[in-house]
Amino acid sequence: MGRIHARILSDMGVLVGVADKDNATARKVAKEHNTTAFSDFESMLKKTKPDGVIIATPTATHAEIAHSIATGFDGIKGILIEKPLASTLEDGKKVAEIVRERGIVTLISHSEIYNPIVGRALSLIASDAIGTPRTIIHDRRGFVSPARIPALGDVFEDIGVHDFDIMARISNGPAKLYAQSNTASGIHNSGTVMVKFASGTEHFFHLSRQYAGRRRYMDVSGTKGSLVLDLFGQIIKVQHLDQAPIAKGDTIQLPERGATIKVYGEPVREVLNDFLKCIKTGGTPKVNIDDALCALEVVEAARQSAESGKIIDINIKPRS
Repeated sequence: MGRIHARILSDMGVLVGVADKDNATARKVAKEHNTTAFSDFESMLKKTKPDGVIIATPTATHAEIAHSIATGFDGIKGILIEKPLASTLEDGKKVAEIVRERGIVTLISHSEIYNPIVGRALSLIASDAIGTPRTIIHDRRGFVSPARIPALGDVFEDIGVHDFDIMARISNGPAKLYAQSNTASGIHNSGTVMVKFASGTEHFFHLSRQYAGRRRYMDVSGTKGSLVLDLFGQIIKVQHLDQAPIAKGDTIQLPERGATIKVYGEPVREVLNDFLKCIKTGGTPKVNIDDALCALEVVEAARQSAESGKIIDINIKPRS
């Protein structure tokens, strides 16, 4: 992810340096983008004095590095942290406390929220295009080399945060959560999570890093119709309950009826556009510190349930 951020920032003309403990990696990326390489972030920040910094390091180091930057470099206006905010909710809260105290714009890269298909689907749901959401299936599977897993943490924090954040933008209030998982080297590497809200809405999550291929789908069933999202292909299929299953639509006007909508975009570029805009304006990012903490609360509940075999009570607060 660090390489991707460097590439896009270079395209935007705002990249002033890259830092990596692996000097060869730092030099290689710096050469590709005609910038300066550093062996540690401290020397990079002292030398370049940037307005903003991106933390794309192993998950377990996010909180420590963010805290160090927030307390040690007064000129920093913004910090972007690759997902998740931290490995634990406790560490996440410590980061939140210091960045709020210092008034630092903080964006956590739940990049799926910036996928235009997700934004379009959330708009459709908010406009009552399919009625009240009742059952939402989140399917996020792919393959991660076992050697990389320790740096990424478990499947709930690594990839689950995307869908837990999406859930919090659709449903809120008290809920019951149950999770189960399979482990690799003692780390949750695949799992299923079921969340039932007191309102009656259910969310089901299938998360895996041991799948041959890549799948990112959502299926949203509402009281009036359904949305089926291909998050890679960036396609939404809309079907209403009063239409025949094979009905073909040719309109993309709201509310869509039987339509197939193609939406294009590069989510990470949109993350960075939002980050730069918020640094300049002091605005609130689309994924802010509260969104990240909310997702981490679900992560910890999923861990607790998977390890204990018990149902866990959670409460998703409405987004401000």
